Amino acid sequence: MTAPPTVGEIIAITTTDSEPLLLVSRATDEHITGVLLADLATEPLQRLRASKRNTPTRRQLAQAIGRTDELMSFTVPTTDCALVERDSSRPNCFEGGDD
Repeated sequence: MTAPPTVGEIIAITTTDSEPLLLVSRATDEHITGVLLADLATEPLQRLRASKRNTPTRRQLAQAIGRTDELMSFTVPTTDCALVERDSSRPNCFEGGDD
């Protein structure tokens, strides 16, 4: 990954076979922290889908989700990630497709 993603973007963790999707809640040049989309309840996923083309709203959602104590956050090196969705514009990002 060339530049670290911003809060609200979705990345894939490339060091596992399933390449799970992670909603970014914090990012530095070396590490990315976020929550797995698979761990999110239906309501937050619906709100993320609804904010698909609204990057400021997506950032607010990611920050709120990242602050919750109910979900485990993961921190991974930027070298172990691939950007899946930039600026909330990738179609079908929640289905984990290759488009």
